[in-house]
Amino acid sequence: MWRQIRPYVAFFWRVIKYPLRVTRRKVLASETARKIRNYKRAKRVAFLDRVLSTSHIRAFQRGNRPVIRWIKGDGLDDEVTRVAIAQATRLFGDEVDYCLITQGITPERARDILAWADQSVEWWPITESDNPQLAQLLKQAGCPKEDFGFWWKWFPERVRENAPEWILDGDMVITGRPVWFDDWKAGKDQVRMSQEETTDETSYGEYSSDINHELKLYSGLISLPPKATYMQYVSEILKSQPLNRFHNGRINRSEQGVMVTAFQKLNPLPIPLHEFPFAFPGATSFDFGLSTIRNKVWGYHFARSFVVRNEHFDALVDNGEIFSEANPTSISKYQWLSGGSGQWGIPGWGMKNTLLGVFLEHAKPYAPGNALELGTSRGRMAAVLADAGLTVTTVDHQDRGAALNLKDLNVSVVVDEAINFLATNSEMFDVICIDIHENSIETWNKLWKHLPARLKVGGAIIINNLYLAELEIWHHDKGVAHLVEHLDSSWKSEVLSLDSPAVVKLTRS
Repeated sequence: MWRQIRPYVAFFWRVIKYPLRVTRRKVLASETARKIRNYKRAKRVAFLDRVLSTSHIRAFQRGNRPVIRWIKGDGLDDEVTRVAIAQATRLFGDEVDYCLITQGITPERARDILAWADQSVEWWPITESDNPQLAQLLKQAGCPKEDFGFWWKWFPERVRENAPEWILDGDMVITGRPVWFDDWKAGKDQVRMSQEETTDETSYGEYSSDINHELKLYSGLISLPPKATYMQYVSEILKSQPLNRFHNGRINRSEQGVMVTAFQKLNPLPIPLHEFPFAFPGATSFDFGLSTIRNKVWGYHFARSFVVRNEHFDALVDNGEIFSEANPTSISKYQWLSGGSGQWGIPGWGMKNTLLGVFLEHAKPYAPGNALELGTSRGRMAAVLADAGLTVTTVDHQDRGAALNLKDLNVSVVVDEAINFLATNSEMFDVICIDIHENSIETWNKLWKHLPARLKVGGAIIINNLYLAELEIWHHDKGVAHLVEHLDSSWKSEVLSLDSPAVVKLTRS
C-alpha cells in the first residue's frame, strides 16, 4: 500500500515544502529583528556586523554610494595612478567612494600608489573569479590568463551594481567636475563614454564593422548609472563572433572593438575629447580633437604612460595643475585605510587623524618592541605602528581586508574575538592599543580579566573611547570610563587627549 501512496505523499510534500521554508525564514527573521531592537546601539551594531561578515559578497560591493574605480596593471604608470587617486580624493572628498583595481601588483607597490590618497580607498587585486563569465569566454579562445591584457579592466563587471560608477584607465587624471556630475552622483544620468579622435578601421580589431565610427567611442572612461550592466552584450558578441584562436589581449585591439560594440547597446553619450583630451608622449600639445573649445577640460588621459614616460604629465605636476606630495607622513600615507562610511562592515568608520597621532606618539617609544592592537578594522593603526618600528599583532573578529592590505609589513593579522585571543594567547606585549566598537561595562569587565596578564612590565595600554558615552547615540557605552574609575591602586591613568571620544593611557604604578 505504501508503494501506491508514496508518489502522492512525495508530490504533496514538494508542494508544501517551499511555503513552509519561506514561512520559517520569515518567523526567524522577525524573531531576530525583535531581539536586536532591544539591544543597546553598540551591541546591535556589533551583531549586524557579525551577520554581514558571513556573506560571500565583498563588503565594499554592498554599498550604494557613487564609486570611482581605476584599473592598474604591471606597467610604468604607477606615478600617474597615484596622482589620479590623490587628485580625485581631494576634488570629490567623501561625496563618493574610491576603488583601485590591480592585476599583477604587489601589496607594497599598491600601498605606494595609494600613499597620497586623502580619503578611504578600497584596494581590490583581481583574479579570474571576479568575472568568471568573461574569463571563460577568453579561455575558450585559447587565451590564458597571462594574456588577458586589456580585458582585465572589466574584472569585475561592476564594483557596485546598485550605485553610480566610473570606470577609468589608471593613466586618466580627473581635474574637475563635469557639468553632469551631480546627476551622475544622484543616479539620474545615462551611460557616457570617452572619445578618441584618431579611431579608424584598425582601432577595433575584427569587430570594426559593428561600430558606429561617427561616435569615435573609446572605453578609457565609462560612466554608468545604477543597475547598468554590459556583460550580457559582451557574451552575445563573443558567441556570435568568437575571438580569433589563441587571442592575445595584451597586443590585440579586439577588446576595444568588443567593449565599444557592447556599450553602444546602452546608447552612451560621448564624452567629448575637448573635455577629456589625450596627452600623447612626444606630441607638442594635447589632443582636443577637431573642436576649438579649450575651457571645458575636466581631465587628461596620459596615453602610453603604461610603457613610456609622459612629459605632459610631468609638466602639469611641475606647474601645480595636478597634485603632488613629496614626503607624506606615516599617518597621511595610510589615510586610504581609514574607515569610510561603513563600506567595509557595519562599523566601518575609522579613528580621527588627531587621535591616531596620539596613539603613535605614545606607542612609538616602545619600538622596536612588540605591540598588540585590538580592533583591526582595515589595518590603518597597525600599519602606522609597524611604520614606527614596532612588531604588531592585530586582532579583530573579522578580516575587513587587513590581511591583504598589510601583507609583507611587520604585522600579524589574527581573526578572533578579542576576549578569546587574550584568554588563550600567552604572549606579552610592550604596548597594547585598543579601539573597539562595543564598549559596554560588561565587555570591558571581561577584557580586563585578561589584559593585565598580556602587558610586559613597564608597558602601557592605550585606549580610545574614554568619554564615548557623552555622545548621545553611544550613551550606553560607559565601559572604558567605568574601568578607569574603578582601577585599583596598582594602576594609574593618564588622559592623553580630550578630543572626542578621548584617549587614556594605563600603566602600572
